[in-house]
Amino acid sequence: MTSSSTSSSRFPRISTTGVPTRCWCGEGITTFGSSTAENRYRRFYRCEIGRDRKSENHLFKWIDKALIDEIRMVDAKYEKVAQGLTKLEERVMENVNSAIALLEHEMSQELKEMVNLEIGRVENEMKQKLKITTVVMIVVGAMVGLCTSLIV
Repeated sequence: MTSSSTSSSRFPRISTTGVPTRCWCGEGITTFGSSTAENRYRRFYRCEIGRDRKSENHLFKWIDKALIDEIRMVDAKYEKVAQGLTKLEERVMENVNSAIALLEHEMSQELKEMVNLEIGRVENEMKQKLKITTVVMIVVGAMVGLCTSLIV
């Protein structure tokens, strides 16, 4: 067998990508070894009907070419999956960064509220202590004034 075969206008050769499973005629595929000098022992896929009917263009494909097709298809699928994963990773990171920014904002707001509440509590406590200190100073001032008036 050679890598090329004669084509028939009645039965055009159907191109197959990858490892074939059936011929265009519906027949299953078998593997054979070439016996030609230029492709000695080179393996190929062939429709069993086409083996006997050389005038018809039944499936013929070198196994090494079919495997290279398969590898290319897997590479293309791998690249597509890798691109999808990259896009997914980018979307996940965007979502994570958005969630982090939202949490930071919420925590900042909560912290401001807590600080403001604490400032208000301390302010009220200081006002209360200032009132007590003012009353104590008035009482002490009155006592000093009273003692001074009694001594004089």
